Amino acid sequence: MLKRLSLPILAGLVVGLSGCGLIYKPTGHVLAHYSQDEVVPYVIGSGDLDLSTCGTGMGQHQLLASFERVIGRPSKVLLNTNLLAGLCSETQAQEQQLRFARALRDGETEEARDARIESQRLFRRTALRRYQVYRDTVDAFGELGDGECPSYGSDTEEFEFMVGTLTSVQALLSDIQASSSVGVPQDVAAKAGRATKCMDNEKWWGVPNALQAVVWLSVPGTTPDGKDPWAQLKEAADYGASKGMALPAMLYAIAGFGQSNDEREKEGIRQVAKIYNAGNAPQDYLILSEVAYAQALYLSDRIWTRETGQRTPFLALGDFPGDEDENDDANFDAGSFLN
Repeated sequence: MLKRLSLPILAGLVVGLSGCGLIYKPTGHVLAHYSQDEVVPYVIGSGDLDLSTCGTGMGQHQLLASFERVIGRPSKVLLNTNLLAGLCSETQAQEQQLRFARALRDGETEEARDARIESQRLFRRTALRRYQVYRDTVDAFGELGDGECPSYGSDTEEFEFMVGTLTSVQALLSDIQASSSVGVPQDVAAKAGRATKCMDNEKWWGVPNALQAVVWLSVPGTTPDGKDPWAQLKEAADYGASKGMALPAMLYAIAGFGQSNDEREKEGIRQVAKIYNAGNAPQDYLILSEVAYAQALYLSDRIWTRETGQRTPFLALGDFPGDEDENDDANFDAGSFLN
């Protein structure tokens, strides 16, 4: 009796195991399409940056990437998860840079050196993730700036091309902060600048023109004759402000920081704060406003830490040390309050 049953049982076991491969492929396709159609738009519209970056980006990337073993690489989805994961590790690196600044200000040499090493490690991790975003963007849409513009199947795809291009530039900047240890190609920024012609500047709140101007400022010899990068950046920031989008103003602030122009950096930070506090951000793309605010807050924290040893006072983005209307929290006396 046992011998007669063993063959059907064995056959059933073999069929069941071989069926796993049949299940994995459709599951991979379903998850990839669901992520592209539902998860990505949901995350883009999310107002919780930490949950999106360190939650979705870090939590879902490995699962979705693993289906590359059974289906084609879901590059459009993965450029999003790596983009979010890169923002997560960048935030950690920025915290270490603030620790470095505080230690340096206090004359704590060993603490400063340790913070510097940790920030470089985290920027390397960030650069690796962002370089993969560049490669997935190229895999999904074609090489950046090669003269051919991709055909978009939806607004989500057009958005992904834009943020993938922006993140490609950030990959190079993150690598520089990691002593160029990743080896992101130097021509990535110039390619990204040329790729902005494939984006609708008005539809995307001035972000393409702002990114193009940042590339002009960052890569010598790329500014066309008769073009003023700062004027274009300012125009893009103002246009973004009219649409409730702070991202172009954030790029203006970052350009000011990169060019060691304190006044332009502060101008961009103030504009980000004004736009963000107005609360008119496009609801389907809230995550961009949160990214803009977080990046501007980090730049502000650098300034405050350098001048006072502490980060920006609570809800005081746009105020700076020495301003006449400096936030009262900067001089808050907790003891007198408790008494």
